[in-house]
Amino acid sequence: MYSRLALIFSLIIAQIVILYFFILKLNENFEIYLGSSLVLSFSFVIYLINCKGKNEYKISWMLPLILFPLFGIAAYLLYHTNLSSLNMKKNLAEVKKLTAHYHKNPEEAEEILQKYPDAQGIGRYLIKNGHFYPHDENEITYLKNGEECYPRLFEDIKNAKKFVFLEFFIIHIDESWQHLVDLLSQKAAEGVEVRITFDAFGSMLISSRSYQKYLESKGLKCLNFSPMTAFFSTRMNHRDHRKIIVIDGDIAYTGGLNIANQYFNYGENRFEYWKDNAVRIKGSACQNLTTLFLQTWNIYTKKDDDYQSYLFESKIKSQQKGLIIPYGDDAFNNEDIAENIYYYMIENSKKYLYITSPYVILDNHMLESLIFAVKRGVSVNLIVPSKPDHLITFCVGKTYLKTLMENGANIFLYDKGFIHAKTFISDDKYASVGSVNLDYRSFFHHFECGALIHNSPVISDIKKDFEETLRDCTRMTPTNYKKLPLRYRFWGRVFRIAAPLI
Repeated sequence: MYSRLALIFSLIIAQIVILYFFILKLNENFEIYLGSSLVLSFSFVIYLINCKGKNEYKISWMLPLILFPLFGIAAYLLYHTNLSSLNMKKNLAEVKKLTAHYHKNPEEAEEILQKYPDAQGIGRYLIKNGHFYPHDENEITYLKNGEECYPRLFEDIKNAKKFVFLEFFIIHIDESWQHLVDLLSQKAAEGVEVRITFDAFGSMLISSRSYQKYLESKGLKCLNFSPMTAFFSTRMNHRDHRKIIVIDGDIAYTGGLNIANQYFNYGENRFEYWKDNAVRIKGSACQNLTTLFLQTWNIYTKKDDDYQSYLFESKIKSQQKGLIIPYGDDAFNNEDIAENIYYYMIENSKKYLYITSPYVILDNHMLESLIFAVKRGVSVNLIVPSKPDHLITFCVGKTYLKTLMENGANIFLYDKGFIHAKTFISDDKYASVGSVNLDYRSFFHHFECGALIHNSPVISDIKKDFEETLRDCTRMTPTNYKKLPLRYRFWGRVFRIAAPLI
């Protein structure tokens, strides 16, 4: 309802009505309308071509700009000059400056990177462009599904002494959430500070004011990210898609799991089985995720937070080898951090790439990078859902999967239920687990997060889970693509031109 696609289609319909009015009622002035439309279209297309950005994004805007210039230009300007989005961008930039002072100094970070020569490039990039610092001597545990994650999380929260921070795109009011609310309210009564950030679109029921009052009566502080309004605002296009839990600054979780019965395979759900994952981090790397949480929290609160009480570096040390860099991305940093991490792993791969993602809607650079990896002799393997979660994204995604398959990538369709995990693994050297899908929304529009892991034994656990998941998959072939309903293939081709706007 609040997407750019809906806005553009609404304005196109309005312009068709105006065009109809010109043709039927104002025949003598139709040449003026046509001429001015041509000048407007040509002028704005020149401007758009010279702007910074992805070519696919520009092409998606060009169609409405050329055919319906008046409202196409209005939609473009509305999206790029919206005051609400500009205020969010300004507030976020201010909070980032405040939190940047609580991390390692450059010398400490460089000392850690010196131990991992292969990761120095991406490490320095993340420090410079996001203040995401490298950490080692952390205990990293891979949790291959919700059934493993939920009881471990419950136990960690039970042992909380100072604070518990939760940030999720989706929180459903069901048994899983209610058990967690009961525990969190108990901890709040014990003096533990509990803060919960939830996205207003993904968590519509919990974002109601009455339910927030209920949570506040339990001693839980709430933040409703980007609240829904009756009036159009392009701020609504930027959602908080992160999944973060931080406990006492010593333990943190991130991955693909939201909070609802289906994610933990509890009770009856839409899909027979929900395949997801997460990583549990114990040690100093939690600081990166605490920073991301506080940055999101303080976009709206406009209060001076006691950052020093939360952004300390955990003293817990582990003998586990390996580097970990928890990272984040957002719509306003002018830097495609999440996508660049994936590029780095693709371009540095020599043997294999293992990828899981529920959605695959790629820009040409990402598509060509994966195809080039195949041509270099890299075994590129993707596990994706066999059944649709969101129909249009499913249909469009199939067209990209078909292109990858035709160029030698191995595409596996998950048949056991729905796969929601967002995972990259490369050559036993790198892995990324987080909230980042292989699509435009995750790369360019949403607030996202993840953990980049290098030379850690936990990578073998992530790899093992991928290979075990293959047992529940069917390999995609030209034959089973052709067996898709014709309407699926048709809508996939039609909407592909608007892929950056979906």
